[in-house]
Amino acid sequence: MKLLLHICCAPCAVAIVEKFNNTSDTLLGGFFYNPNIHPEEEYKKRKDALAIMSGEYNLPVIYKDSDMLEYWRNSLDEDKLIRCRMCYSIRLNEAAKTAKDNSYDAFTTSLLISPYQNHDLIKLLAEKAADKYGISFYYEDFRNLYRRGREISRGKHYYMQKYCGCFYSYSESDHPKKPIYNFE
Repeated sequence: MKLLLHICCAPCAVAIVEKFNNTSDTLLGGFFYNPNIHPEEEYKKRKDALAIMSGEYNLPVIYKDSDMLEYWRNSLDEDKLIRCRMCYSIRLNEAAKTAKDNSYDAFTTSLLISPYQNHDLIKLLAEKAADKYGISFYYEDFRNLYRRGREISRGKHYYMQKYCGCFYSYSESDHPKKPIYNFE
């Protein structure tokens, strides 16, 4: 199977990549599309960490840059469920389209590794995107790999973010090592 993995960040992807690299029947490619990540400095840190990881694991990655800060500010409600639903939907639709356009058999997402994401909603929206673009969605609950991904990332010194990505999640994060950003 030729599988496209939508990647939100290196720490969430690395254990999944390791798992599929040990599977002879899956040819894995990566897709980095995250217009939710703000500000640009944070986006660059995550993208650079993925570039290092993909080189170390021989993972080809398609990068699609898009800055949607004004969309997030002006079009999304502060309600977490509403904005997360839109965020997932934007990224999963683009992952499905990219998988179809690049002759993959299926797509999946590293979002399915996080115990902090709305797993059921991600699955539902990915299945809708798969139907829309006529491609398969590969579902697997990767949460059992979460600790492994963090362990690998610490050992390899991959950048590990302190908030989900959007400026709303930045203000909601109480992580003591959160970088200081100005979103003005």
